[in-house]
Amino acid sequence: MGFQQGLSGLNASSQALGAIGNNVANSGTVGFKSATAQFSDVYAASLQGAGASQIGIGTAVANIAQEFSQGNITSTNNPLDIAINGSGFYRMQNTEGVVTYTRNGQFQVDKNGFIINSAGSQLTGYMANANGVISTSNATPIHVDTSSLSPQATGTGTPATGLVLGLNLDSRKTPPSGSIAASVTGSALGASIDLTAGPAAFDVTINGYSTTALNMQPDPADPTTKIPTDLTVPAGTYTPTSLAAIVQTRINSVLPSGTSVTVAPDATGSLVITAVPGGTGSSVSVNDIGGALMGAGVTSTVVGADAFNPSNPLTYTSTTSGTVYDSLGNPHTLGLYFVKAATPNQYNVYTNLDGGTPTAASTINFSSTGAPTPLTAFTIPQSFTVTTGGSTPLTFNLDLTSSTQYGSVFGVNSIAQDGYASGTLTGLNVSSDGTLQGKYSNGKTRDLAQIVLSTFKNANGLQSVGGNQWQETAASGQPLTGTPGSGINGVLQSKSVEESNTDLTAELVNMITAQRAYQANAQTIKTEDQIMQTLVNLR
Repeated sequence: MGFQQGLSGLNASSQALGAIGNNVANSGTVGFKSATAQFSDVYAASLQGAGASQIGIGTAVANIAQEFSQGNITSTNNPLDIAINGSGFYRMQNTEGVVTYTRNGQFQVDKNGFIINSAGSQLTGYMANANGVISTSNATPIHVDTSSLSPQATGTGTPATGLVLGLNLDSRKTPPSGSIAASVTGSALGASIDLTAGPAAFDVTINGYSTTALNMQPDPADPTTKIPTDLTVPAGTYTPTSLAAIVQTRINSVLPSGTSVTVAPDATGSLVITAVPGGTGSSVSVNDIGGALMGAGVTSTVVGADAFNPSNPLTYTSTTSGTVYDSLGNPHTLGLYFVKAATPNQYNVYTNLDGGTPTAASTINFSSTGAPTPLTAFTIPQSFTVTTGGSTPLTFNLDLTSSTQYGSVFGVNSIAQDGYASGTLTGLNVSSDGTLQGKYSNGKTRDLAQIVLSTFKNANGLQSVGGNQWQETAASGQPLTGTPGSGINGVLQSKSVEESNTDLTAELVNMITAQRAYQANAQTIKTEDQIMQTLVNLR
C-alpha cells in the first residue's frame, strides 16, 4: 500500500461530495438535472503485463453523468411558465446567434416583444404569418406582435361562413289574414253626406280585436240587438272629412291600447279605414250593425295584398337578430323575420340592417319531417349599403341549413358568424403542442408562433455552460428539432414549471457515504504514514 491510492481516493471522494453538494444547492432550481460522479480504478501501465498479481494504484473520476430524468411539474399563474413533460430541450438563441438548450421554461416578454429567459436568450420556434398560418420551415426567435388585431367583415373569413343560424320555426303558426284595409262607402258624394235613417253603427275588427266584444248596448232602432255604444254615429249631415273624424274617434275609443285606426275620405268621398300601427300589413274588416250607415250601408273591400312591415309585430310570426361587422369592424344589427306562408311547410324570410328597409322575401321550404329542403335554398345571399366608412355594400351569406320546422315554439339554437371588430392583445396562451396563441379584447384568438423542442442521441454529451443551459458537442450529436408531441418530443404544459429532479433524501445518504469514503481514504494515508515512521525508527 502506498500514498497514491489514498490520495486518489481523497480526490475522488472530494469530487463526489462536490457533485452531491451541487445537486443539493440546485434542489430548488427549475429544470435542473442532478449529476453523479462515476469512478474507475487505475492500474499502472506495464509492457510485460502483471497478470493477477497487479495491484491498482487508486481511483479516478471517469465522468460526471447527469440524470435527465423527468422532474415533478408544479402549477403557477404565469402563462409563460412552460414545463416539458417528456423528452426534449427548449432551443434558445442569444443576440450573437449562439444556440443553447435548456429545460428551464420560465419565460417572459422583453421590451422588443421577444420571449426570453432570465439570461436574456430568446426562445425559438416557427412563426405565423398575418393570417395566423404557421410555417415550419425554419426555427427563429419568437416575436410577439402586440399590434391591434385588424377587423374582419362578416363573410370574409377563411373559409367564408357569413352568419350561420340554427333555429326552429313553429309548424303550428298560421299565416297572416291577407287583408290590409277596408273602405266604407256612403250613398252620397260631394260636399256632405246625409245620415237620415237614424243612428248608424258598425263593428271594426283589427288584428283579431273586435269592437263589438268590448262595449255593447241595445240598438235603439232594434232593442233585440246590441251595438257598440261609442261607435254610434248620430243622425245629421256631415262632410266626408267631419264624418271621418267622428268615425275615427268612435273606433279608437274602444280598441285595445296600442292599437288604433285612421279614417280619411279618399278622392271619391269614400271613407278608408287603415290600421295603425303598421299601416300596410295590418288586418282590418268592417261590418254594418245598425244598418243604413250613410244611406247605402257599409261595404268591406280589400284594397291590397298583405305586405311585410317590420314596425308592426303582428304581421310576422317569429323574429330574431344577429350582429354582423363591416370592413372597419363596425357592428350592425341584422334583423330576421320569419312569416308563415299560406303554402304548407313554407316560410318567407325577410331581413333588414340596423332597422332599415327590409329585403324582398326569400322562400324556404321544409319537408314533412321538418328538415330543410333543398339545403341549397337555405343559404340566402345578403347585401346592404353601409354608411359607417366600411366597404359597401356589405355582402355575406345567411346560412339557415341547420334550421328545422317542428311543432314546438320558435327558438334559436345556435348562432355564429366570421366577422369581428378590432382588438388589442390582452394575454398569451400556450397549448400542449407548443402553439402560442394571442388573446384579444374582442374575444378572438390568433396563432402567433409554435415553440420547438430539440432532442439528442446522447444528452450526456452536452456541455453545460451554466444558467441551466447546455451546448451541442460532437459527443452529443446533432439536435433533432421538431414540434412538441411529434416524434420522441414531449408535450408542453403552460402555467407550470418542471422542478429540479434532485432527490434530497438520496443525496443526503450519498453525502454520508462519500464522507465515510473520504475518511477511510484519509485513514489509509495515516496508516501508510505510521508504517513509514516505523521504518524510519529502525536502528
